Amino acid sequence: MNAYLIAFLGYLLVILVIGISASRRRSLSSFAVAGRSMGLAVSTGTFMASFVSGVTVIGMSGYASRFGWSAAAFSCYGYALGWILLVCAAGRLHRTELTTVPEFFEQRYNSRALRMWAAFVILFMYSIVVTVQLLAMGITLHALAGLNTSLAILIVGSVFVTYTMLGGLAAVVRTQLVQIVVLGAGILLAAILVILRTHGTVITAPPLHLSHFFAGSVSSPGDFIGWMLVWGLGIPTESYYLHRFYSSRSAYVARMQIGLGGILVMVILLCVIICGVGAGMLLPTSALGDPALPSLFKDVIGEWMCIPIIFVIMSAVQSSASGLLHITGLYFSLDIYKHIGAAKTEAQLLGVSRVATLIFGSAVTIGAVYIAAHPLPLISIVAGISWGGMASAMFVPLFAGLFWPRATRVGAIASSVGGLVFAILGFLARRAGFISFHEIYAGLAASAILMLAFTFFQRSREAISQDGYSTALLPGTPHEPTF
Repeated sequence: MNAYLIAFLGYLLVILVIGISASRRRSLSSFAVAGRSMGLAVSTGTFMASFVSGVTVIGMSGYASRFGWSAAAFSCYGYALGWILLVCAAGRLHRTELTTVPEFFEQRYNSRALRMWAAFVILFMYSIVVTVQLLAMGITLHALAGLNTSLAILIVGSVFVTYTMLGGLAAVVRTQLVQIVVLGAGILLAAILVILRTHGTVITAPPLHLSHFFAGSVSSPGDFIGWMLVWGLGIPTESYYLHRFYSSRSAYVARMQIGLGGILVMVILLCVIICGVGAGMLLPTSALGDPALPSLFKDVIGEWMCIPIIFVIMSAVQSSASGLLHITGLYFSLDIYKHIGAAKTEAQLLGVSRVATLIFGSAVTIGAVYIAAHPLPLISIVAGISWGGMASAMFVPLFAGLFWPRATRVGAIASSVGGLVFAILGFLARRAGFISFHEIYAGLAASAILMLAFTFFQRSREAISQDGYSTALLPGTPHEPTF
């Protein structure tokens, strides 16, 4: 057994013990929102750990290895926009004292159907993201330790599914705090080594093909704006960020975790891009793409650095994937199962959350194993498809619900369903060559137009039914928000 494999298994064992130790907390509140007790330091750490994923480390470095500093145009600007919008929503969501994001849709729009629809969308989109996270880990261990990709995915998947299922958010938080420290220190060291190895030219004078602002998936200003909307409007609709606001001790903590965490995440992201561009300079063309980061440190930098890189990528994958997995199990229980049939006890909901976590985690692990044996575009591109779909379905009804008191239930339903449908149609049309612009434009435009059209249509009918008087507070219509 080589040193890389020993380090891999040892790290997994430590994380598993830390995670399982949280399983002693048996209340639904602890499992769901960690008792709403997280302070600023813990909240900031868990936000960073949720954000810096395998997609960030493997996907973004792989993208940068092929297309250079255009990776900053692909990601950094959109991330910054997303964080600004998260800060805007943080205080209002915290004050609702709810438990899930789909629950907000029911409370705001008086629609259980919209709540269940939102939960289904989240489960579907997160299945894509968790799958590529596991694939990133498999690629890393295959490149560094020679471990079979499918076996690596099965081992990593088994560990994070186990501790997430047993401990819920409490387990996720404990493991994430360890993982973000390991990840941050490791990627900073990696970037310093790449700068030294390239004598600083990775920043000051990269090769021409790696220095363009427009390259790869960002080939024009329209693509730049499109990807900025994908990330910028996708981020504030992602439940594993929004859910942290419910767990925060105060509205101040909810806002400040994004402000502080965003600055530190941007430093980590720039380090990742430096490593990617360095890989593009130092590796042969055949080694570029998603395997670029592990290949760089195995074949160029030196074998001693491979162990910290294993820890970095494992931390990135497990920290974000465990948060995603916790969300899916919890939301299935509280937003779907709870509303089917007779009333459920807290113990039943907790049990179903754990079972759903196990089933979903097992399914995406098996899916990642299958995909590992088949060709796949760059991981960062696949993740972007998921985020674009989430933005199209969730952004307009969520932020209209928070900031536009006149938004109605019918408008929200039409906006969410129509936005996702048009995003999918735009995606298919772009792949078929019928359109050249990013599909996010179709999804967001349809979502916004449908929200406005159906909201004003519903309010006009209400006014007519009351001889010209507004019926905004009649039964079946949304009440004015109080958050």
